Amino acid sequence: MTSRRGRTEPSAPATPAAPEPAAPRPSGTSRLARPLGLRGWDVLEPVLLAALAAEDPLLLVGPHGSAKSFLLERLAGALGLVFRGYNASLLHFDDLVGIPLPDADNRSLRYIATPTSIWDAEVVFLDELNRTRPELQNKVFPIVHERRVQGVALARLRHRWAAMNPPPADDEEDGEAYLGAEPLDPALADRFAFLVEAPGWGALTAAEQRDVLLGSQRAAPPVDLRALGADARRLFLALRDAWPARLAEHFVLLEQQRLAAGVAPFSTRRMVMLLRNALSLQAARAALAHADGGAVAARAVDWETSAWLAFLHGSPLLAAHGTLDRAAMRAFHRQAWSLGGLPADDPWRELLAIGDPLERLARAVRLGPVIGDEQLAQLVLDGVEGVQPEAHRTAAALATYLALHRVRALPATAVESLARRISRVLTPAHRTLAMASAQVGLAREVGSLEAETAPETPRGAYTRNLLEALLPDGYDGTTPRAVRDFFASLWERLGIDGALEAA
Repeated sequence: MTSRRGRTEPSAPATPAAPEPAAPRPSGTSRLARPLGLRGWDVLEPVLLAALAAEDPLLLVGPHGSAKSFLLERLAGALGLVFRGYNASLLHFDDLVGIPLPDADNRSLRYIATPTSIWDAEVVFLDELNRTRPELQNKVFPIVHERRVQGVALARLRHRWAAMNPPPADDEEDGEAYLGAEPLDPALADRFAFLVEAPGWGALTAAEQRDVLLGSQRAAPPVDLRALGADARRLFLALRDAWPARLAEHFVLLEQQRLAAGVAPFSTRRMVMLLRNALSLQAARAALAHADGGAVAARAVDWETSAWLAFLHGSPLLAAHGTLDRAAMRAFHRQAWSLGGLPADDPWRELLAIGDPLERLARAVRLGPVIGDEQLAQLVLDGVEGVQPEAHRTAAALATYLALHRVRALPATAVESLARRISRVLTPAHRTLAMASAQVGLAREVGSLEAETAPETPRGAYTRNLLEALLPDGYDGTTPRAVRDFFASLWERLGIDGALEAA
C-alpha cells in the first residue's frame, strides 16, 4: 500500500465531515455565570440564555452540591422575577395552590393564596424532581407543559425550571447511588426543552476550583441580565419567522442517523423542540456575541454550532441515564450536518445515510475512485476502530488492507493504523507459545478450523495466519470460529478476490 504525506487537494470533492464545532464562548468571557457567582458554568451560558429567550422549560441534572439551585435562584433574582422554589420530594399539593375552600354553592373550590402558592409566580423551580411521588408528578406535569394548575392558567408564569440528581446506572453499586432518585418519567422528561448536565467539582479546572474556595464566602457582585435577556428574546422571535431551511433537513437526517444505529427514537414533540432549541440558541449566541464584540461578531455566529448545542442539551435521555454518550451524539450530528450540505446526487449522501460504519466502508470500496483517498481513509478509520471485540477488529483491519492495498493510495495515517494491527498476521513466524490450560482448547479449535480451510487459496492462507496470530490470548470475548466467519463475511463484502487480482 502506498502512503502519501502533505497532499492538500483530494482527487474528489473535499471530505464533507464537519469540523469540530467551535467553543460556544470565547475563553475567559462570562456575561452570566461568573457575575452570578458561578464557576465552571461559562460554557453553558448560551443554553441558559436560550432557555430564558424562548421561555421554555429547563431541567438541570447533576450531583448534589453542584450549585444547581444556587444558579437558578440567583438567575431569577438578577432578572427581578417573582420566584417560587419547591422541594418536590417534600411537596404537598396545597403548598402549590394554597388552602382550598368550597364556594358558597359547594359546587367548586377556590384557593386562598399563601406566601408559597404558585398563582403570582413568574418563575417556578422544582428541586429534586425525580424524587417526587408519582401522583404528584402527574399534578406537576401541566405546570411544566401548559403553565396550568388544576386546569387554571398561570397568567404570570414565564419560566419553569427544575433540578434532579442523576438516576442510578444499571451497573452502579448501591452505596454510590442516590437513594430515592429514579429515572424521570419519560413523558415528563419530554416536556423539558433543555436538559443540561450540571458541572460537578471534578469538571472544574484547578483555577475554577480555587475560585470557588476563595470566593465561597463572598457575595457575588450584582448583575443586570435584563437587557441581555431582552436582546436574546427579540432575536429569537425574529428567527421564528426566518431561519434556514437546511436546519429542518438537518434534524430529519439526524434522527435517521440515530434510528439506523438502533437508538431509541425521539418523539415528534422532541423533534419540534430540537428545532426550536436551535433557534433560541442561535439567538442567545448572537446576543452574547453582540455584547462581547458588537454587531459584526453577532452576524458571524454559525448555525452548525447552534444545531449541535440544541441536540446535546435537548436529549430527554439525560433524565433517564444521568449522563450522555457525547462522542456518539457528536458523530450523529456531524454526519447529519455533512449530509444536509451535499447535492442530491453526491455519493456521500448515500454513504452517510448508512448507519453501520463497516457497511459504509464496504459501500465506499464498491463505489471506487469517486470516493477520494483522503475520504476513504476516514471511512477506514471509522469502520475498523468501531469494531468489537478486539479480535474482530484485527480481522476487519486485515480485510480492509487486503481490499485496498493494491488499488488505492491511502494517506499515512490510515496505513499506519492498519499496519499496527496486522503486522503479526502479514509476517507469520514459528512461535513457541506458553499457554494456560484454558487456552489449550482455543489452540485445538484453531487447528480444527485450519484443517477445514484450503491453504492453497489466498483466502485460506490469510485465514490461517489470522487465526494463529491471535493465539494465545487474542480471543477475549469471542471464539476462533466467530473470527473466521466474520473475516469470511468481510472478504465477500469488500470484494477482496477482485482486489488481489488487480495490478
